Amino acid sequence: MNNFSTKFGYQRERNIVGIVPLVLLFALVIDSALPSIFPTAFLGNEQIIVSHLLLYFIVTFSFYLRNTSIMIYAFFIGLIADAYNSTILGLYAILYFLSAYFILSIRRHFPRNAIIHMMLFIVSITIIDFVVYLFYQQVGLSRLLFEDYVVMRLGPTLIFNMALTFFMYLPNRLLVRWLGYDDHIIF
Repeated sequence: MNNFSTKFGYQRERNIVGIVPLVLLFALVIDSALPSIFPTAFLGNEQIIVSHLLLYFIVTFSFYLRNTSIMIYAFFIGLIADAYNSTILGLYAILYFLSAYFILSIRRHFPRNAIIHMMLFIVSITIIDFVVYLFYQQVGLSRLLFEDYVVMRLGPTLIFNMALTFFMYLPNRLLVRWLGYDDHIIF
């Protein structure tokens, strides 16, 4: 019995080390394409949606997996995301790292279910998007007023990403179970 549990634990760690970075890289590539395939009929003239699929998986792995290397993965994938999408290198890297750290530190206080996971994801999006807005405002890359930011960017982004969480629930549940964690509860 001990040999089986050791072998299963080793296989779980190999799955995490091999699959988690690949899923994060895949999410980074898909993240850029998702807003463009979203029907523009649902958006107003100047509204912007930002897909946070990468953050979704960072929150997922931080919340469900027992491996703390997700913080390192979040930082490096944030650097890649900054180089790929952003003009300021390191902003998303730090924010993704802090998000993973925050979720790792508070997850023991919450039951592992989909509603808590979704709420942590929405809170993470709101905080990260707001910090990016403030940073760009201070640097001078954005002149958007706060009210316009909430109506034209934050609102549509939250709605889009909430729909994304419902769409990603089943694949996410299968991925977490395949990685060896069965305490993913359906509501």
